[in-house]
Amino acid sequence: MAEIVPFRGVRYDLERCGGAAAVLAPPYDVIGEEERAALERRDPHNMVHLDLPRGEGDAKYAEAARGLERWMREGVLRTDERPAIYRYQQRFTFPAGGKSYTRQGFIALLRLEPFSARVVLPHEHTLAGPKRDRLVLMRATQAHFSQVFTLYRDPAGEAEQALAAWDERPPALEATTPDGCRHRLWVVDEPKVIARVAAVLAPRQVMIADGHHRYETMLALRDELRPSERPPGASLADYGTVFFARAEDPGLLVLPTHRLIKGLPPASLWALADRVRPWFEVSTGAEAAPAAIEERLRVQGAKGVTLALRVAERPETLWLTLRPDADLAALGPPALQRLDVTVLHGLILGPLLGIGAEAMARQSHLGYTHDMPEALARLSAGEAQGAFLMNATKVDEVLSACEAGFVLPQKSTYFQPKLATGLVMARIDPMARPGAAASGTSGGE
Repeated sequence: MAEIVPFRGVRYDLERCGGAAAVLAPPYDVIGEEERAALERRDPHNMVHLDLPRGEGDAKYAEAARGLERWMREGVLRTDERPAIYRYQQRFTFPAGGKSYTRQGFIALLRLEPFSARVVLPHEHTLAGPKRDRLVLMRATQAHFSQVFTLYRDPAGEAEQALAAWDERPPALEATTPDGCRHRLWVVDEPKVIARVAAVLAPRQVMIADGHHRYETMLALRDELRPSERPPGASLADYGTVFFARAEDPGLLVLPTHRLIKGLPPASLWALADRVRPWFEVSTGAEAAPAAIEERLRVQGAKGVTLALRVAERPETLWLTLRPDADLAALGPPALQRLDVTVLHGLILGPLLGIGAEAMARQSHLGYTHDMPEALARLSAGEAQGAFLMNATKVDEVLSACEAGFVLPQKSTYFQPKLATGLVMARIDPMARPGAAASGTSGGE
């Protein structure tokens, strides 16, 4: 089902810039203005100059295209000589100084398919604004600067076994970014290994973990650029760059996304204590510190859906535990009925607080954070009326829901850390076949 192919990646010549740590950047959609300026100062060739260009209106996208071509001419960016897939590892601790994780997978081209084909599965809805921004940038540069993050099931770890030998070799890129994450990238250009990995993925579905907007943008650009005389799959425009991680990887870390409530009638939140009783067992607790709330969520959440509600100017925490006999028919099939996020949205936010899909799309009553101390600090600062605090959705739960054909509410998952941008890029030459050279200047090749 999933067709993956190698490609001649475009990568930094690290001797012509300040090194990997100086040029890598986080994904465009998590960069604030202060961090953006810091990245721009770090190196004149930092990836942020291309992926989040400065300028007015659509002129900034043309500037990104000119910058890309200039860096190619100067040899700052070079095209690899042979088609490859790219082994990628991220080593990090969470929280800072806490448990160590190693998340690993590989980067390759994936043949783009509409969601209706059930090869690539979305797990949440998207917004229109970010998709237009990425489309105009990709159209101007005809390049993929970053990867969509996907998951695939492989209980036996066959693809990882094929790639494991690279972990003992010197990486082509190694850098530690300011967040403490250590990034390592290997160029895997042995045809037998590539063929083995492709064979493992061929019968499988992949789920988008992060990058829904970018994937939908890739589909739109494919429809614009695919030459009419070429059959599907015969043009580079039919493919996008994707990072594939094994769903069973112990290095996968998913954080909860807490909901901050604002703009509702003042008494509406605490009044939920009576209104939710048909579905929840309700109690109050003295837990107010983040660590205490997290621990109780962990313990009670192991037995079933548990939510904690903190309301501004009230010292106690309201605890909502789903009743075993709760009528969950309104939430849909069993794959959705026991997910914290669908329970919160389907039983409380929509029916009881009036925060439905339209309000969520406008983000008029909801804010989000993955950090519980931040959620409580914003509540204390008067930036929100209340905060629904919850456990993270498990990877297997998300995959099972997607495989059953369902899409979860926005901000249902947050995979930590984000993929770095600038590891390896792909040019989109509509007239080139997958695995062939991309057009354009290639830094002296």
